[in-house]
Amino acid sequence: MENNRLLDIKGLNVSFYTQKGVVRAVRELDLWVNKGETLALVGESGCGKSVTAASILRLIPEPPGKIDSGEIILEGRDLLKLTDKEMQGIRGDRISMIFQEPMSSLNPVFRIGDQIAEVFITHYGYKKKEALRKAVEMLDLVKIPAPEKRVKSYPHQLSGGMRQRVMIAMALSSPNPGLMIADEPTTALDVTIQAQILDLMKELQQKIRMSLLLITHDMGVVAEMASRVAVMYAGRKVEAGDVYTIFEKPLHPYTVGLLNSMPSNEKYKHSGRLEAIDGNVPSLLEIGDGCPFNSRCKYAQEICKKEFPSVKDFGNEHTVWCHFAGEIEFK
Repeated sequence: MENNRLLDIKGLNVSFYTQKGVVRAVRELDLWVNKGETLALVGESGCGKSVTAASILRLIPEPPGKIDSGEIILEGRDLLKLTDKEMQGIRGDRISMIFQEPMSSLNPVFRIGDQIAEVFITHYGYKKKEALRKAVEMLDLVKIPAPEKRVKSYPHQLSGGMRQRVMIAMALSSPNPGLMIADEPTTALDVTIQAQILDLMKELQQKIRMSLLLITHDMGVVAEMASRVAVMYAGRKVEAGDVYTIFEKPLHPYTVGLLNSMPSNEKYKHSGRLEAIDGNVPSLLEIGDGCPFNSRCKYAQEICKKEFPSVKDFGNEHTVWCHFAGEIEFK
């Protein structure tokens, strides 16, 4: 239901104008996040996931980047029509973000307490002492031990897991966050710490009733965290639906390929090798108007090279952009 949508992206096109040509990083993207839900945006590196996140926050560097067209509507307001000052009020307040690599996202020359406190000083006018007290509260919320001591630490003095918790603390520093964007939040972490971070994010989401846009290439994380899934490939959305449908009844050959590349006990039992999708992601400088997956798809036919398919609706918000979805059983 549209009245339950917190974020609604319509017809988003984002390009980068380089010396070699125009890179069409995101093309005709429609995407929405409902209130209180987790939407996973999945796909290989270079498919447009992080560019989409940067577009929501209006952080596309201009030049060479440009949001060519579309709408990004948050709570009834089109973010693309807001002034820079109005967007500054949105960032860190109604929209927060956990960046992919916490070591490069945190300033190495400032203590972490000062970096978290800056959010309260900038957005809410707190005095330094009061802001530092709030920073301690946020570190305690994300279960960092001895938060009174940790606020005085520099980023390099913390483990990868703790740095990621600091990033989550900063993202949650708004008293009323509507949407959190998590860009590969567990990529640099080992499996044990990854599980702890995911559990923490789920716990906090339920506690404060925020929506989560989870950007990842890890289908295992998707299965654990998401209620809905949107699959992107080379700047295009190619399939979307609820998490159960995507995992049990995928209808796009790229989605099938992603799921076949996941490790499972059954596959390890029969073979030591995982399946891989043949070929490489095409250059966005050279990609045409056809289905971007056609060069790697063993089911592709001539029409796939010439025309991007129209959407096929299989009910229950399960949509697929493939000429032969529902006609061919992809394996």
